Amino acid sequence: MKHIELLGELGADVGGDLSKDKVVNKLYDGAFRRIVEVRLRNNGVLSRHHAPFPITVYCVSGKGIFSAGADLEDSQDLRAGTLITLEAGVEHEVIADPELHILVSKFMDS
Repeated sequence: MKHIELLGELGADVGGDLSKDKVVNKLYDGAFRRIVEVRLRNNGVLSRHHAPFPITVYCVSGKGIFSAGADLEDSQDLRAGTLITLEAGVEHEVIADPELHILVSKFMDS
C-alpha cells in the first residue's frame, strides 16, 4: 500500500502557460480535499468568488492582497509564508502586487 503521493515540487514548472497573467494548476483532487496552485503576474486578479467549503491559502512567494467579506472589507497582505484560513461561503478575491504564487486547499465533507 502506498502512503505517500508526490504531487510536485513547488517552484518547479508543474504545467500551464507561465507567460499568462493567471495560471491555475490542480495539484490534487481527492475525495475530501483539493489542492490548487495559483500564479498571478502583472498585478493579476483572482476575481471575487466564494468556495462552498472551507479553504486555506498559503503564499509560496511574491506579494499581494487577499480580501474577504460581503464587501471585501477585510484584507490581509500576502507574502511568502502567509497562511490564511477562510470559512465556507465567504466572498473573497486575490490581487498580485505585482506577482504572487499561492496554494489553495479546499476541505470537502463526505
